[in-house]
Amino acid sequence: MLMRFRTSEVPADQFHADLLSICGSFDMRTASSSAKLRGGINLEHAAGIEVAHVAADLQQLVRTKKEIRRDNSENYFLILQEEGRALMSQNDAACLLEPGDMVLIDSACPSEFTFFGSYSRQISLHLPRAEMHARFGYDLIRGGISVPRFDPTSMALCAVLGKVVKGIENATSEAYMREALFGLIGAMLHERSGTSGFSGIDSDISGAQALAQGQAYIDAHYRNHDLSIQEMADDLGISTRQLQRGFAAINSTPTRYLLTKRLEHVRRALADRQAGRRNDLISTIAYEAGFSDLSYFQRCFRKAFGASPRAAVSGLLGGPDDSFDSDGA
Repeated sequence: MLMRFRTSEVPADQFHADLLSICGSFDMRTASSSAKLRGGINLEHAAGIEVAHVAADLQQLVRTKKEIRRDNSENYFLILQEEGRALMSQNDAACLLEPGDMVLIDSACPSEFTFFGSYSRQISLHLPRAEMHARFGYDLIRGGISVPRFDPTSMALCAVLGKVVKGIENATSEAYMREALFGLIGAMLHERSGTSGFSGIDSDISGAQALAQGQAYIDAHYRNHDLSIQEMADDLGISTRQLQRGFAAINSTPTRYLLTKRLEHVRRALADRQAGRRNDLISTIAYEAGFSDLSYFQRCFRKAFGASPRAAVSGLLGGPDDSFDSDGA
């Protein structure tokens, strides 16, 4: 980790506005219906380069041709994963980033960043398109080129980048660091010309894609009482085994994630009831969230929150513990 970054609970709209002003226009998809998220974003200048620090517990950021037309950004983003994991896709290349991995993204081409609803943090160097093309030409540069953390070039880039983001005392040293940074970027481009993304991680990427698809499907259909994991896999065109492997990457299962979404729905509804915004029966709320068996609901709720739904109404607890297990969907 090159540096620590202070985060807080911020309004999702404010985060989206900051993202627009610093990185460009993105379609932002939050991990929940909450108006707030855990995260932060800021911009600093080091060695004559814009350096953005981006952290959030988002589901996904998507940059389409529509978003590209809105800001006409003229940068390449060299993104270093600092915390969490992210699936970054561009130009038919998909890179599953763990801390220390890097990827080059072209702001002028559509891209997708999937964070699986978990906290994720990146450092993004904004490299001017004109300078990149002047230094390296057009043939070597393309979005989706990635460098794994164990690659020597990645290690060298991280070492130089660490000095850059911590600040350089004088202009002469800053100029040398800037040239060292671009020199290593040039080496990365030459080494990886003719390759696209990491080698040997196709199964990891497939699992990450299954996870993203499964989470999105459950987010949209969890209130369906008859939803089954087999039905979800059939609708997505993948096997239940693929789904299981995908969710295993976040130490969960499709069934557990489904149950968590339903319990989160109940918790929010009970908070609304406590605040006087609704007066439904607890059984009605449970049914609305996708539970069809009240005894099963009561057991799951008590196991997740340590109290019965009725007891929790007067002193609501935090979100459900995703470590609990369940034997039903």
